[in-house]
Amino acid sequence: MAEVDAVSTGLIISVLVALLVVALAVAAFLYRTRVPSLVPGDDETYLIRSPEGRIQALTADMKVQPEDPRIVQFQNRKQLRFPVYDPRFNALSHDRLVTDSGAISLRIHTTTPFPFTAVTNDGHTVTVTPSVSFAVDPARVTDLARLGDFGDQFERRIRSAFSGAIGRRKDEQLRESHHQIESEVTEELAGVETGTDALGVPLGITVFEARFSYRDGAALPSEVVIAPDTGATAAMPVTSADGADTAPDSPQRVALAPAASRGESPAHTSETPGAMQFLGTDLDKLLDQFRDRSPEQIATLLSLMEMQTRQNIVSMLSKSGGLVVFSARELGLKGNPVLQERLSAASNAADEQPETE
Repeated sequence: MAEVDAVSTGLIISVLVALLVVALAVAAFLYRTRVPSLVPGDDETYLIRSPEGRIQALTADMKVQPEDPRIVQFQNRKQLRFPVYDPRFNALSHDRLVTDSGAISLRIHTTTPFPFTAVTNDGHTVTVTPSVSFAVDPARVTDLARLGDFGDQFERRIRSAFSGAIGRRKDEQLRESHHQIESEVTEELAGVETGTDALGVPLGITVFEARFSYRDGAALPSEVVIAPDTGATAAMPVTSADGADTAPDSPQRVALAPAASRGESPAHTSETPGAMQFLGTDLDKLLDQFRDRSPEQIATLLSLMEMQTRQNIVSMLSKSGGLVVFSARELGLKGNPVLQERLSAASNAADEQPETE
């Protein structure tokens, strides 16, 4: 009787285990049928790692579920970010091409690197603020997996392209060839991706347009506000400009070293320079103002230069104590009704005198 009970208990346990296995299989089947598989879309896609270690783009027949371990997660998401600078607030932030779930964005993005200085063919320094619109190419999305740092490589390529296009032109040619420079840079950046340009490693993107604005001289910001990087892997304290440690999830104001203008003269920092204070590059820029001008315009420019030079001479003598300057009001020559009446009478008397031959 005891042996029968033992056999019955074993059978019951076996049946229960079998039912449990069947229930788990049914639950897994229902989960797979109810949870939709990931499919590549027009706005995002995924990279999948095969058992052999190869990385390939997601296709509709792969039947990959969300949170599948085969999805390339890009744990170091810093490599797929790009800079976005806002000149209105001197703020620098970074946008990412990949989400926390590993989805790679196929939308059109615009990167605006931090301003930089470039030198024209005739030695003039300009401050350039570029912006480039681009999108990840679905056919070459696997190129992103081989990049060490997408944002740094793309930013260096943008700076190099604009610096080269500006360096091939003289200062007076920048304004008239503004759109031509943008077209050249767009073609150069797109050529690296399509293979028509032999130099450069493709980043797996499509470049749509490159734009830029510029200012004369080295007019770089003195400080920048850096937004927190949500894709950072380690939350390390950041030291602000005043030496205090702040949380990494708050904006940081960073002071930048002042960039002196190329060939800057001390006289330029105190007052408006006169004709004898211009440097070589300033004289070249001044000569640009005389090109294709009418005689009347040239005479007006020379008159303005002369008045500015006279003002600088008076200012220098006043500062050195060699000349004391009084205004007309301080001398009583302005707002004096008696003086104005006498001057008016003298002017009328001179007008009434008969002309002599």
